[in-house]
Amino acid sequence: MIKFFRKTRLKLLSKNKISKYLAYAIGEISLVVLGILIALQINNWNQNIQLRKAELKTLKSLRESIKINLAELDLILKAQIHRNRSLQEVLFYDVSELPLVHLDSLITTNVKNHTFDPSTGIYNSIINSGKIEIITNDSLKNRISKLYDRVADYQESEDEITEYTKKHLEVNFINNLSISPKVLAKLRVRTEEEKVTDKALYIENFNSQALKNMYILLLYKMSEVITKGESLESEYRGLITALENEIKSKE
Repeated sequence: MIKFFRKTRLKLLSKNKISKYLAYAIGEISLVVLGILIALQINNWNQNIQLRKAELKTLKSLRESIKINLAELDLILKAQIHRNRSLQEVLFYDVSELPLVHLDSLITTNVKNHTFDPSTGIYNSIINSGKIEIITNDSLKNRISKLYDRVADYQESEDEITEYTKKHLEVNFINNLSISPKVLAKLRVRTEEEKVTDKALYIENFNSQALKNMYILLLYKMSEVITKGESLESEYRGLITALENEIKSKE
């Protein structure tokens, strides 16, 4: 083909057909430019296909990661709510009317901390590698980018409760309740004497103003962490829906 073009140009020059030669040369150049443009277009098209495949894979990975974290958070929130109700029992009910075994459960439930430990491997990889930039939906991309801050804010509230519990409730338990660990662990049953002394200890401790003040403050902190947890849970669910809609639009 190149030899054909060259021969044609030489033939026109030999016949002094300069105008036709120039027109022919311009046409030849135009064909070359057009070929280059088509090649670039094909290359861009192929790159876009690969980017969209990568975007789809990223969206699916995020969706599965968030689903796992949502299930984990749901369990943690249920435990937090259960603990909150247990604290309210001590504050708002007559503990002397509660069975001894239930008083045992109140102690263990009230001092047990629950922390959310989400899986962040996929999320961190997408953020740190810059793959988040291939997500074309800007609104969705912004929500994903801000997700870590929301999780961190929730975890800070959890950490505050954990620290407060260890510093106050656990210390109070150690100092004021000499309940047999084997009894609490259900490794043996109480003696009749222990039933009397243990219940008296519980009633005295639960009715003390010092412990009630601790529980009131802890309830406030628990209310905050539950509110943040429910908000985070709602965001997780919303993100899953948004990701599924985006995936459907690209498949």
